[in-house]
Amino acid sequence: GSGEVEVEVEEDKRRRLSMRWRGVARVASPVLAWSVGQSRRPLNTEAASFRKRANAPSVSRAKDVSVICVGWFGSQQRHLDKYCETWRKIGVKRVICYSPSVKAILLRRFCEREARKFLQNLPKPEGKVVWHLFSQGGFTFFGSVLQEDLKCEIKDSVAAVVFDCGPSLGLTREDAVVGVLTGVLKAKDEETALSVYNRKWFKTFWDNGWAVYDRMIYGDWNASVLRSFGSLEKAKQFYLYSAEDKVIGYRAIEEFISRQEEGGKKVALAKKWETGKHVNLLREHENEYVSCLQTIYNDVLLQ
Repeated sequence: GSGEVEVEVEEDKRRRLSMRWRGVARVASPVLAWSVGQSRRPLNTEAASFRKRANAPSVSRAKDVSVICVGWFGSQQRHLDKYCETWRKIGVKRVICYSPSVKAILLRRFCEREARKFLQNLPKPEGKVVWHLFSQGGFTFFGSVLQEDLKCEIKDSVAAVVFDCGPSLGLTREDAVVGVLTGVLKAKDEETALSVYNRKWFKTFWDNGWAVYDRMIYGDWNASVLRSFGSLEKAKQFYLYSAEDKVIGYRAIEEFISRQEEGGKKVALAKKWETGKHVNLLREHENEYVSCLQTIYNDVLLQ
């Protein structure tokens, strides 16, 4: 029947997209290809009816918006899948999920190299692009992408940046140790990571190592990322964060927000939850979180 033909065509399209971009899999997972899914019913949440309440534009304009999600330090494809699926369910037709490698978030030279490969393999964005950046790692990688975007194609296409559990103007040694212990060494949770850090021998080792890293690598690199991001004049900014976050504290995020507002940037939303672990807001506050993404999507459609 016609339904079977449509399914076969869709599957063939997915295979061709995957084959086209499989070369980038050596850089990071997943492959870079716009994920084009079949239409799905909306999530059974408050956001499902948001379109009617907000008098949102016609869904025929959904093709004008693309989303690129960039993961946090130590994130993997399976961690990002749920976010990309959520964007698709609220109406976005083209979504890319990308997890930078650990070495790219630790070392500037590797990050710049990976950002260049990312750009080389990135399908040309169509219409308005929303960048969904997780934690400080996603922000750092995005800054490197902007630096490598010599033709300004990325910069000109950015309609909005969504900051998820970040960023700060610069990581402290306490921020960094919790991120490393939970993201790479798989500490059980943020409290466990802090208890490990407070052990005298580990604290001495980490603090001395961070001082060297900050002086030789991170300080100048972070300043460069901030300058690159500052060149985005027109993109709206949206912030989703938690007062309970032990990796990047809410005061550091709000200091970043204040700096953006002082610089004349458009901060359209700053949503703070009283509870919620780092990069875990979708799981802990699903209804409100999805509603926020729907608000952002509708806002971009109306631009």
